[in-house]
Amino acid sequence: MPEVSVIIPVYNGEKFLSEAIESVIAQTYSDWEIIAVNDGSTDRSLEILRRYERLLPSKIRVISQENYGLSIARNRAIAMAKGDYIAFLDCDDLWLPEKLEKQIDFLNSNKEPGLVYSDNHEIDEHGNLIKENVFLFYNAKYFRGYVFNELFYANFISTPTVMVRREVLDKVGVFNPKFRIAQDYDLWLRIAEHYPVDFIAEPLAKYRFHRENISRNVDVMVNEDFQIMEYWLNKKPELRRELKSQIKQKRARLHYHLALYYFHNHKIKKAIPEFIKWGFYKIKR
Repeated sequence: MPEVSVIIPVYNGEKFLSEAIESVIAQTYSDWEIIAVNDGSTDRSLEILRRYERLLPSKIRVISQENYGLSIARNRAIAMAKGDYIAFLDCDDLWLPEKLEKQIDFLNSNKEPGLVYSDNHEIDEHGNLIKENVFLFYNAKYFRGYVFNELFYANFISTPTVMVRREVLDKVGVFNPKFRIAQDYDLWLRIAEHYPVDFIAEPLAKYRFHRENISRNVDVMVNEDFQIMEYWLNKKPELRRELKSQIKQKRARLHYHLALYYFHNHKIKKAIPEFIKWGFYKIKR
């Protein structure tokens, strides 16, 4: 049985897919399996996946389905996973060679954390470095331990850097198909509610920015963030008191992002109310 299962959902990823898979094959840690789900791709993605499956039949399994979306693709792969640990790699991102080895060693030595994440680089569609060591670049504080409150304020966990224990997913559940973009954030919060989270202070993955993922609907992303926030405020009413200032800051930030999105897309009638709400929460803070 492999110790770690690598989950790769694929939708029209032919441009970057081989590079993503090769970054797993190049890992210094070899006790892994890849479960790749072709989610109704219309390009050469399935052909590329089948080629790797033939090349490494004991290591790579390919599932092909209609286009049901990212959450269902990941969940189907998780259901087939044999590993005690689960790691996530989207078909346009990359891992650095010691990613699995360092996270496996960490989780085997630290039994409490349910999830471990790390710093990462950001690259463009050609693989050129945009930002090195993102946490250091932004002088951002990383959080470890019981981080639910900090994570509730903002999602600081980058999906390709994550490794999670399988038993954790068995307890909290998997990805919610209700969310098109924020399904990762929703799951990290459910994990952080019950388990400590830890951090490896070095980059172990490369997150790729390109035309397709930059153009994701900001209005969908922001509205899903609002839905997640309201869910937790209803489930844990004490947050309204404990995080009163942070909640106002978060509302202001989300309305501001939405206002800018509408403004830059020439939807002025939608932008104006969001600017007003942004100003209200900013002043109220």
